[in-house]
Parts: sequence; C-alpha cells; structure tokens
Amino acid sequence: MITARLDVDTLARNQFGVFDRVGNAITISDEDRRRVLLLSEQEWSAWAQVRDGGPVPAQPGLPVMLRRLGAATHRLTRIAERTMAI
Repeated sequence: MITARLDVDTLARNQFGVFDRVGNAITISDEDRRRVLLLSEQEWSAWAQVRDGGPVPAQPGLPVMLRRLGAATHRLTRIAERTMAI
C-alpha cells in the first residue's frame, strides 16, 4: 500500500513538473498557473513547494489535481505549439 502511494506521488510530481516546464516555455506567470489549475493561493503555495522537492499536497485530492494538470498542460502545449509556429 505504501508503494502504491509513493507511485501516485511520483506521478503527481512528474505531471506537475511537465506543467511547470510548459509554463516556463511560454513564460506564463505563477499567478496565471495558479488560476489555470483553479487553486487557492494557499493550495498553489503548497504545490509550488513540490518544485523544490517538497511533499505532494493532500489538497486538492490527487485524482482532481491530476485531471487539472493534464487538461492545463494540454491547453498550454497547444498555445506553445501555435506560438512556435509563428
């Protein structure tokens, strides 16, 4: 059971990393990233700590956050592709 939790945390950390790299590529601010993920300032602060190796926050729940990260990363990737095509 603990191994499964670590795997989910690793997945969440990796997905957040992908979202963060795409955000860096199109130079979106942290405030805009927070809004895209529908996070409160407190929730964003907790997730931003993941960048520095902090723990994966409990809120919002991982299923919700993984869906948000996937959808937001997809949208930002589409923006990045259009920007680079110009």
